[in-house]
Amino acid sequence: MLRKLFIYLLAANAFSALYSQIGCPGCQVVLPDLPVDTIFLSNAPEGEAGIYYDEDLSFRLPLTTTPVNAADPTIPAGLPINEFNILGVSGLPAGLTWEANQLNFLTEELTDGCVKLCGTPLIPGLYMVDVVIEARIVFITQQTAFSFPLLITPAQSVTEGFTIVNNSGCGEVTAELINNVPSNGATGFSYMWLFSNGGVSTEENPAPQLFNTVGEHFISYQAIIDTVGFILTNVRIEESPCTDLLSRADLKFDLFDPNGDHVFTAPIVENAMLPISWDVVLPIGEGVYELHVIDDDGGIDGADDLCGIIPITQATNGLQVDGELSVAISMIHPVDTILSLDVVTVYPIPASPVLAVQEEMPWCEGTPVHISALNYPEGGLVWHQDSIPLPGQSQGVLATLEDGAYYVTYTSPAGCLSSSNEVAVEFTANPAPFALEQNGNLIRLVDESNLPEDFSFMWLYEGENVPEANMLRICAQATGEYTLLITDNLTGCSNSASLVASYDPAIDCTTPVDDFTAETHWLVYPNPFGEWVRFSSAAETAIVYVSLWNMLGQPVSTTQITAGEATWSLEDLPIGVYRYKIFRSNGTIIQTGSLVKQ
Repeated sequence: MLRKLFIYLLAANAFSALYSQIGCPGCQVVLPDLPVDTIFLSNAPEGEAGIYYDEDLSFRLPLTTTPVNAADPTIPAGLPINEFNILGVSGLPAGLTWEANQLNFLTEELTDGCVKLCGTPLIPGLYMVDVVIEARIVFITQQTAFSFPLLITPAQSVTEGFTIVNNSGCGEVTAELINNVPSNGATGFSYMWLFSNGGVSTEENPAPQLFNTVGEHFISYQAIIDTVGFILTNVRIEESPCTDLLSRADLKFDLFDPNGDHVFTAPIVENAMLPISWDVVLPIGEGVYELHVIDDDGGIDGADDLCGIIPITQATNGLQVDGELSVAISMIHPVDTILSLDVVTVYPIPASPVLAVQEEMPWCEGTPVHISALNYPEGGLVWHQDSIPLPGQSQGVLATLEDGAYYVTYTSPAGCLSSSNEVAVEFTANPAPFALEQNGNLIRLVDESNLPEDFSFMWLYEGENVPEANMLRICAQATGEYTLLITDNLTGCSNSASLVASYDPAIDCTTPVDDFTAETHWLVYPNPFGEWVRFSSAAETAIVYVSLWNMLGQPVSTTQITAGEATWSLEDLPIGVYRYKIFRSNGTIIQTGSLVKQ
């Protein structure tokens, strides 16, 4: 229930404020008019790769589970939420950092907060950011995580000629191209695109280009804009056959198009002293135009004199001659050529972390398992347990004592991420805890009923193995710490118990010293035995029974004990290890244990 509650609390409005507590101070809490006990989380705007990002986000945390219950009736209403703690995050875009106004919220004092996001995200993409939080409801503290999307749109690189949408990425980049010199359907535009991936295009808007090798990839652009055409800009008469009798000629020129239609008449220059010129702006289309040089003074008959005709085409330029007439023509052809060059960068995806468990199985409860990222020993990692990031765990080795599916992610300085495969860790239970007791110089188990079905054991004195101790009880030979280590042979896991024993040289281990007060406790000795075994219980008065069976589970013999003690003759029993059971007539088991015949 709590996990579901926390995921709802924080995912209700995509709480995208949390990335990395590094340094974006100065956020401002700005909230609308809200109820006191409510959930409100403002949204984070989209970012753009390569563009500095600076945004404040505000939030209000609930005082109780009532606002949650209103949206999800399966969560009980009315439970007080005492405290929230922000523990950490993972999966944030490289280059983006954050700082909250505080990380701990005691709800009786404060439920409103804010966070500032700042920095320059490096790589575009839809990022799933994990936020790890801890909340305390009454006396229960629960840790959980939620994921929310954060969109970083592709960066745009703008040149005079074109714009690249998405000019960098990890592994491969599909770059979209926007022509900044569009034709808008007009003629006279031509384009040439060259791509370092081998592509060539003469389209005004080429298809998106895929760059899938690591490194810098160049895009070369050329736009030729030929929309003005050919312009006659100057006519200069160098020499003319036209003269007047008493003065210089009054000169002008007329221009006719290829169809013979009159286009232009130049102003008359009276009494012209050659050379003379006119600056004009006259479009010249295809075909042959005629430029007629004329003496406007007229001849003896009063008519204008034609001094000569100069044919003009779009290719005409320089000095042109018609007999004694020489005319210099200046023709221009304005063509705008735009050249642009830009780069698309493909960053390498880092190698996936390779995980290895240092310890061989079995993995026993209470003993840490160490998982190593072999190819990232220096760290810079984010470890996850069951898809929840582990705050503060960034080194190359993770030590864990908990079951789970573990994996790790690595983010390169360029912002490219790789993830390892999962490693499943499942701990094996140790044998049940047990205790030791001392009777005289005899040290043994208090209760042998919880021993594994198949087990081995070892006695230690002051931490050193006692090789001759081959029973579940040991005769103290000196004062000190005695330890019994029991290993479950089916799982390989062990448990141990220790006892600091005193030693009395006046007592041997076959002499019972009854210091036990439990009503159902029986002394069974000597052990190992030769011909007989003694059973004794000072507190037992009823008739009880003892069954003996071998280690194959086969019954060997049963006897009756009256008045709390009996000596059982077993001289015909083969040498070996046996199990015994003391029980009442109704089948209630009083005590079990092991005996060794030698």
